[in-house]
Amino acid sequence: MPATTGTPRKKTLLHRATVQEGVGRASLPNRSVLVDGERIEAVLPEGLAPLHSPDIDVLDLDGRTVMPGMTLGHTHIAYLNVLDGREMLFKYSVPEVTLAAAENTTHLLGLGYTAFVGAGSVAGIDMALRRAVDSGRLAGPRITPCSRDLMVSGPPERRNPEVKKRIPSDLMRLADTPEEMAEYVAGEIAQGAEIVKVFSSGDDTFPNGRSHELLFTAEELKVAAETAHRLGAKVRAHSRGLAGIRNAIAADVDVIDHATYADDAALDAIAERGIFVVPSLYQPHMLLTTGAEHGKTSEYLETLEFEAEIENTLRILPLMVELGIPVVAGDDFGFAWTPHGSYAKELELYVTMAGIPAPTVLTWATANGARLAGRGDEAGVVAAGRLADLVVTDGDPAEDISVLSRPGAIELVLLGGAPVAGDATPFRTRIPAGAS
Repeated sequence: MPATTGTPRKKTLLHRATVQEGVGRASLPNRSVLVDGERIEAVLPEGLAPLHSPDIDVLDLDGRTVMPGMTLGHTHIAYLNVLDGREMLFKYSVPEVTLAAAENTTHLLGLGYTAFVGAGSVAGIDMALRRAVDSGRLAGPRITPCSRDLMVSGPPERRNPEVKKRIPSDLMRLADTPEEMAEYVAGEIAQGAEIVKVFSSGDDTFPNGRSHELLFTAEELKVAAETAHRLGAKVRAHSRGLAGIRNAIAADVDVIDHATYADDAALDAIAERGIFVVPSLYQPHMLLTTGAEHGKTSEYLETLEFEAEIENTLRILPLMVELGIPVVAGDDFGFAWTPHGSYAKELELYVTMAGIPAPTVLTWATANGARLAGRGDEAGVVAAGRLADLVVTDGDPAEDISVLSRPGAIELVLLGGAPVAGDATPFRTRIPAGAS
């Protein structure tokens, strides 16, 4: 916003740029982007750029690409590259994971991520990070904080009250009845959660239920979703198995995480309801291919059915594009095989392994991510009137998506028009003499 005292903030012109709009098509060369305060005023041909106004700070990008800031749609910001569920909760103290989560949050900016949507917050750290960033005490992206994981002790036929006694409720909520579910959902939202994490299915890596097993009952899912929606929050459901996916759809959740065993009928229902899907290809692929490097035995890896999950994910990804399902990128970052900072590698895999065109994949991280975060009309696209959450890259990620993970290729990041990562100074020295 403009300053109320002192010298007014200048407009900024990102001149001689290639613009990747974030709408699923090739980038536009020879453009200039005019930023006024926290918003984009205009995207115009570079020949029409207002170069000589004293009220405009000109940055000559010399063909570099301007793209929307990305949103990481599924991350556990307080997981410290853990190996399993026990390490997730008990390997480090809460002060240790809080400090590391703050570091991870700030680091996101330099990687081109101007927002993240949490997917399960150890000890409610997401909410604390949001308050710290909003107050200016911590440099970080825009945060949509997630609740603690709302978990159950096991599938409905194997509920075990002894399990609940072993999990400190401040770290993770275990709710084995619909009444507890409603209470915990309301409590998390009261503490600042804007999205609530539930589990419609298990996971082959979980101790309490495998991917094809139900964890929450259909009734529990419905109670969680109704409570969250009544209080103005979204719900995201970990859903790998088909039965769990069907229950999540019926419960009217907002986000289905993974969706790995979805069939065509489930995809049609997801598309009809406009449910977001955050798929899972990178995480299972990396566990299977690099798990041995992290101490996972071949016997353990063989117990997983992740090969089948990957196979169906590769089948459904192009179908989701065809159906117009709002896909968002972000795949369980925070495990040892999906470490924080490797986020752009997921985007690469969608292109190289799944064959999804790079401009489409970019929309999953930009326009769709902004929609998931509740800023679909405000961010995620390079267009007049949008927030100037922008990334400058040395190379066009719509032509070569690996640009986003290339060291040094992200040269400047703006959040609300203000530089928050990289250095704008070199671009001020590149204005050609006599430029018009």
